[in-house]
This record gives sequence, structure tokens and C-alpha cells, in this order.
Amino acid sequence: MNYEEKSKWLLKKCYEMESPKEFTEEFVRRFWSIIEEVNISLLSGEDNFFGQFIIQAKRKIDFKITWPISTVPTSEGYLMYYNPFLILPLTSKEVGALIKHEIYHIIFNHYERERSLKNKVSSLAINIAMDISINQYIKNLPLFAKKLDAVNLEYNLQLNEDMTIEQYATEIQKVINIRKNNVVKNNNDVFDKEVDLEKAHDSWEQSTLSLDNLKDINKRTSISAYKGKAPKDIEKMILAYSEKEEIVWQKLLRNVINSSRVGYKKTITRKDRRQPDRLDIRGKLPNSIPKIIVAIDISASMSDSEVKSIMKEILSLCKNKLGIIQVIECDKEIRRIYQLNTIKDIKPRLDKHGATCFSPVFEYIKENNLRNEVVIYFTDGVGEEKLRVKPINYRTIWVLTSDEQLSLETSYGAVTRLERVQKEKYDNTYGLQALREAIHDWAR
Repeated sequence: MNYEEKSKWLLKKCYEMESPKEFTEEFVRRFWSIIEEVNISLLSGEDNFFGQFIIQAKRKIDFKITWPISTVPTSEGYLMYYNPFLILPLTSKEVGALIKHEIYHIIFNHYERERSLKNKVSSLAINIAMDISINQYIKNLPLFAKKLDAVNLEYNLQLNEDMTIEQYATEIQKVINIRKNNVVKNNNDVFDKEVDLEKAHDSWEQSTLSLDNLKDINKRTSISAYKGKAPKDIEKMILAYSEKEEIVWQKLLRNVINSSRVGYKKTITRKDRRQPDRLDIRGKLPNSIPKIIVAIDISASMSDSEVKSIMKEILSLCKNKLGIIQVIECDKEIRRIYQLNTIKDIKPRLDKHGATCFSPVFEYIKENNLRNEVVIYFTDGVGEEKLRVKPINYRTIWVLTSDEQLSLETSYGAVTRLERVQKEKYDNTYGLQALREAIHDWAR
């Protein structure tokens, strides 16, 4: 059977069943087989980038989403949901176009931008704005997909191609406010069999990742999917990702040190604020001596030479500020704490112990009321999902020593990587290997 015949057979089975529990393993296997056909067609043509990207995403069937495909970013990558009722009536090219549509949302950082718009305009205005901004670049979309010209006619607007989604959303919301059409829909059905653009991106709310983690997942997935060929607008963004990051941990720490304020110091250059006429009383200036806690996950993938090099850099950054540096070595509990004043004070890292927990360090900070401290935490990123206490310290910088994501749902600080991890490249056979592995998994 060809693609159309397979999808018709599956759609007939959909309407014969009354609940998701009735869908057999054979139905699921056949459904994924036609999705694989679409993926392979993307890989073999000019849309190779999208094919490579989709290979890295996990997938599930969800009969309750109101858009054919919906993507949720997770700490492990992207999870794509498919609704067979909405996918199966479409042609192979239309499904491929919708996959590209989802990836454009990811590449253009719509997850982040949607969050910033939520309290300003309605979900309908946001969803239309995001869709028309990317559908300009995609061919073979289904008829229900919003296009710029159609939206201009429907809302009596004159939106242009070069406008931002924020501008689109604002103009569309003005018309929605005037019309005030509130349509109530019955949501008690077992399946969602009709497209509802207003709820098309509701599944994004399932993600609890921080914006830093979202950007990092987007970057890593895009770079690994790029094999020298991608649409021009996407290629510009990927090439920018591939450049060396400007904000490395040293720069972040330097900026924090320069902006930190810890109490006050006496000075003859200022008068006393309460008694300005008393020239014999010295005034005060903010004290900028930084207090730094260097937390080291002793189970992380760092050698002793790397630890020593890092400590030297921190001492160098603090040498003009007379900084106070405290080192905490921790895995599932704090193993050692010592003061760092000179290079001679650097101690060999303790042997590896148990699993990783970040909470002990922040519990120690809270118990000792170390509010003014800057924490720079070196870890492979794999640990708890939630801290047992909310950090009270001035600032936190997470430095990841592996290619893993930070496991915390909320980082409470900036997340960066050691430079050696940033230089990691994927070779030319990565896509082929990933495809073979994916086909092997599908065949099982």
C-alpha cells in the first residue's frame, strides 16, 4: 500500500474505536511507520536539516492535543506528540510541512517569546502571530494553517512579512478585543478530532525548564542536525550558535565580582551623611571585596589539573579585589571545606564518592547566613531536579563539565560550560548513525 492507502486504513480504524485503550499494537506500529516515511523523505531531500532534527526527538501518541503535532521541551531533549485523528487526513507533504512548522517554532525561540507575551495578549493572538511568522517559509501546509494573507483578510489588517511576532500579536489582539467573540467548546470528548488553533500550543505549559535550559537544548539539537544545508534564515542562527560563546564562566564571574557590594568602608574622600559639617568624621563607600564559594561536584568529570587551573583563574580574577574564597567539595553531602588564599592552598580533589546532590551546599549557605557570597558551582549537571532549600546567596553560576543538561528545573542562576565542552564537534557520520539507530528502534 502507498502512503494514502495506509493513512486511510488507519483513519478508518480510528473512527471504529471509542477510547484510546482500544488502539492495538498493530495500529501504533503502522501509524509510526507512515511517520517514518515522512521523516525519510525529509532526510533524502533538500529538507535534510529537518529530518536530522526530528530523529533526535522522542515521540508519543496523544489524542487530546488540538493540533496535529505538538512539541514539549524536556531536560532530555524534545518530545513530540502526534494526534492520529488530525494527522491521518493529511497528505505526506502536509505532514512533512507540519514537522517543519514545529521545528521553526523551536529555532525561532517561540517558547521563550510566548512566555513573555502571555500576560499582554490572548492565546489566540499569540498562536496566530507565531504561526504566520514562520508559515511564510513553509510550502505544502494544510489549508487550516494560518497564512499572512488569509489573516489580513480575516482580521481586516495590513500586516507585513518583516514584522515581529510581538507586533503581529498586538495588532491581532486589537481586532479580537473589538469583536469580543467568545466561543465555548465542549471538552468532554474522549478524542479531539478537530483543529483548535487557540489551544495549539497549550502543551508547551508542560515544560518546567528554565529559559537557559531551553536555549541550550535548542542550540545543541540544531547544531547536531545541521550538516551544511538548511534554510537561509535557520542557517544564520545555527552558524551563530556554532561560534564561540562570548559569555564564558570567567566573564560571568568577573562581571559579578565587579558589581558585588559587601558592607561599607571608611573613606576621607566623602563626608559623613549625617554630619556633613564635621570634617573630622570620615564618610563611607560601598565595600566591593567579593566573597566567593567555589563548589565542586567531586563526582564530576574534571581532572585534578583542570581543578587546579580553575582555582588559579579564580585567584587571578580576585587578586585586585582581595577576595575571600572558600572551596566546598560535595557529592551527596559536603566532604570538605577549606579557605583559598594562594596557589599553595589548592588541594588535590578527594576521590569520587556517591551520587550528586546540590542541596547540601545551599543548605550550608543558609545555615551560616552567607547571603553576600557568590557561588560558582562546577558539576557534570546530573543531580536533583529540585533544591531542598531556595538559595539565599547573592548570585550563582553553574559551570557544566560535561555535555549533559543541568538537572534542576529552576537553576536560580546562570548556566554555562567549560570551554573544552563547547569545542566538541559532531563528525559527518553522526546523522547516518542516528538514522540507523532510529530505524533499528522502530523495527523492534
